[in-house]
Amino acid sequence: MLNRSLLFVPADKEKMLRKINELQADLIIIDLEDAVRVDEKHIGRDLIRKYIGDWEKPVFIRVNSIETSEFQVDMQLILEISNAVSLQGVMLPKSSSRRNIEELAEHLETIENQGSRQSKLSIIPLIESALGVHNSIEIASSHQRVMMLAFGGVDFTTDIGAQITDGEMELLYARSKMVIASRCANIKQPIDTVYTNFKDNDGFIENCIYVKALGFAGKLLIHPSQIKGANAVFSPSKEEFEFAQQLVSQALKEKGAFQLDGKMIDKPIIEKAERILNEYELIKSKN
Repeated sequence: MLNRSLLFVPADKEKMLRKINELQADLIIIDLEDAVRVDEKHIGRDLIRKYIGDWEKPVFIRVNSIETSEFQVDMQLILEISNAVSLQGVMLPKSSSRRNIEELAEHLETIENQGSRQSKLSIIPLIESALGVHNSIEIASSHQRVMMLAFGGVDFTTDIGAQITDGEMELLYARSKMVIASRCANIKQPIDTVYTNFKDNDGFIENCIYVKALGFAGKLLIHPSQIKGANAVFSPSKEEFEFAQQLVSQALKEKGAFQLDGKMIDKPIIEKAERILNEYELIKSKN
């Protein structure tokens, strides 16, 4: 499954929910948390029930925080829609500990046992606090359902009393720790925080290029206009693809490390090239 672009869609916005199949985002995150007022969350749940059978895109539900009473209501919703083909899993906001993930996993196990779902629902922990960043390795390795980590940079900076600057140096430690945690847990590369100024396309592209270099595989998005840019940046470039092809082809003829275009090539670089080729084939099949 590709994860270059994860678009938030408010659960209470029926017009947007009807257009989900038209969107080119790799994953759709139906947001029942921050995007929906408390007194309208029931509307969002009803709309999810209404439309989820129509969706052909992979969908995750961003439920409410596990500490809230709304979480239990959300779990009842997940039970009701658990057999929907489009439903791939749950995004858990404010993930701060292993126990958060284990508790959600227990709920999902119960839900699957009560229904007839054939595949396991996945979990995307959304890390939005200092405690969550501190515990990112234990969160990433907490359960086999964890697909990848996602970073909530806006809430994180609020939690630590920082301000988001143009260079985003205040986010570098948290981002780096999430990349390392994901690798240590052998899960997918993490997904970076939203870029809030959706009208600043140049700034958005620059930000995507920056976090890709840090080790992120995609971005959380708040507007459909950001999808095209995210998909472009987080896809292998033509040059990357052609070099990966050449490298893997040469590796089949060599024993051990070798040189290619003046660069020393060893096992980790070959494995990266293989990942690029696999991702390219996924993108090609999707298009």
